[in-house]
Amino acid sequence: MTTKAPALIDWLVNACAVSASLAALQLGDTTGTTVYDGPSTTALDPKLKLFIGLTDPDNEGIEAAVTFTQTRDDLGSATRTELTEVHCCAEAWSGTDDISAVRHSVAAIVAAVEVIVRSDQTQFGGNASFAYPGVTAAALLQNNTDHGAIARIPFSVLFKSFT
Repeated sequence: MTTKAPALIDWLVNACAVSASLAALQLGDTTGTTVYDGPSTTALDPKLKLFIGLTDPDNEGIEAAVTFTQTRDDLGSATRTELTEVHCCAEAWSGTDDISAVRHSVAAIVAAVEVIVRSDQTQFGGNASFAYPGVTAAALLQNNTDHGAIARIPFSVLFKSFT
């Protein structure tokens, strides 16, 4: 089966890693969003994070980075229409009990990703025809822990392509 899923993850990671909007986000004395391709592999714990290809940073098991479905629209052709859903998670934590600050910061990360996807003029590196509709399927999670306030938004980015 031919799929655009791996290339779309790569495009999204690269586009977010060079985004001036994500680099400019602030929370307290921290500036910039750290972008991870899947789970973090270091012990570093930046305050603003974006995981691409991961929905639960606390899950130590394997989880779906992407889900995709393909349909064959024309019985006379071998081409397929693919819907690719890249799973992501934005996270913000403050080290204080200011839940409002992390809630707004995590929403700003997702908003920046949405702008990246909506403003792309390259058809996502030539890997998809369009965002379908782009950022979708989000939930705001928040908690105040003994390490401070934390907020997460697991979300998906949906693309439509032809393979």
